[in-house]
Amino acid sequence: MSQTSSENKTDLSPTNGASKVAVLADDDNSRTVSKSVFQNIAQGLSGRLLVLTIVFVMIAEVLIFVPSVANFRNVWLQNHLDTAETASIVYLDGADFMLSEKAQGDLLKATQSLSVSISEGSVKRLMASSPTVGMVGERVTLGVMQPFESLKSSLSTLFFGGERIYQVSGPMKSRDSQIMLVQEDKYLRAALLNYARNILLISLVISLITAGLVFLALYWLIVRPIIKLSSNMDAFSQNPENASLVYQPTGRGDEIGVAEDRLASLQKDLQTTLRQKQHLAELGLAVSKINHDLRNILASALLFSDRLAGIADPTVQRFAPKLVKTIDRAVEYTRSVLDYGKAKESPPQLRIHKLHQVIADVGETLNVEQQANFEWKNEVPKDLEILCDSEQIFRVVLNLGRNAVQAMETDDASSLVKQLTVSSAIQGDHLELRISDTGPGIPVVQQPKLFEAFQGSTKSGSTGLGLAIAAELINAHGGKIILERSDQRGSTFMIILPYQKN
Repeated sequence: MSQTSSENKTDLSPTNGASKVAVLADDDNSRTVSKSVFQNIAQGLSGRLLVLTIVFVMIAEVLIFVPSVANFRNVWLQNHLDTAETASIVYLDGADFMLSEKAQGDLLKATQSLSVSISEGSVKRLMASSPTVGMVGERVTLGVMQPFESLKSSLSTLFFGGERIYQVSGPMKSRDSQIMLVQEDKYLRAALLNYARNILLISLVISLITAGLVFLALYWLIVRPIIKLSSNMDAFSQNPENASLVYQPTGRGDEIGVAEDRLASLQKDLQTTLRQKQHLAELGLAVSKINHDLRNILASALLFSDRLAGIADPTVQRFAPKLVKTIDRAVEYTRSVLDYGKAKESPPQLRIHKLHQVIADVGETLNVEQQANFEWKNEVPKDLEILCDSEQIFRVVLNLGRNAVQAMETDDASSLVKQLTVSSAIQGDHLELRISDTGPGIPVVQQPKLFEAFQGSTKSGSTGLGLAIAAELINAHGGKIILERSDQRGSTFMIILPYQKN
């Protein structure tokens, strides 16, 4: 006994208590997760789709139910007329066509009527009648009533009937006569209510089955892919650099498939852009470090050039000022690079400058005239003055000119015309500055991305920053730079700048 009693005692040891707490916690977590899932379905697209599907199917069932009620009512009335005709036809050919009191009662009971009568021409025979018929409130002639009237009468009986009396008549099938019944509508209403209840239950079952099938189909074809898309976008937004999170399209040919392809393409482009931005940031840091030391070196070179300017040699005296000016520009560029690493390109310092002289400085820096088979043309009028930052315009034209020279250097044919021309034209309130060359042209595939950082380079080993910087400097002036022409005859870049005549 003691052993059995001890076995039945509850184990209150710490270990057992902890296990029970863990089980209760798991149950709570399961209920919480189930509740969360149910709430997500109820509040999300899936729940709304299910509810709308059931509602729409029920509406369709109602639209079918309403005319079926009128049809049921007509069939019910016709059946009672047929019953009355069958019971009366035996007495119509006899001399004594009045039914016995018992037969009348059976006929009225079978047809659920207050009276039964038959009209043959102008002769009306009363086959059976109850002592109290009452006043007829509605007359129904089967086969004559319009569908809308039949529907209206059926719904009126269904919702408001129960204490009214009506007369129904119709042609007999056995002879050319009319048979008429006077009935209380409570029997018809009871039949309609029973029919409506059955139809409602059947419609509800059909609606649930149809809604379930439609919901599953739409969930599988639409909702499930959308959930997958949204989950992927959420995960990708948390870690856009993870290549494994790029959406893998299923290859569908419908609108969902198009959305999948667009999302995958967008994510790949975004990752490429992020890599470029990261590369640009790393490059900027590296360039800033290099420029810091390079500026010190150029400062020493500037000291040496100052000493060189003191030598009396004519050749030295000729080139020393240009060397000093070039080194000065290089020092200024290194400072600009360091400033750019902190923010962005410095805003232009606008002054009135002779544009011809700015372009001439570019020609001297490029040193095109000293190269064989090269021709430099500065066709900008010497008296043309423009409000601009001369150093920034110098950098832009120098960049375009150096690109043109490098492109023309790729062909060593002695008969080839190698010409670099800078010209200008005033068009109303703006100035058009053209830089034209006779190089091989820019490949068509590269042209749409010419002015994008790391995208516009057409030469191996180039960073592709030059044209991007040039576009930024021109935009800061309130103008724009475009590729006007590029074919086998060469390329022409056009710089458009605001212009006001002094």
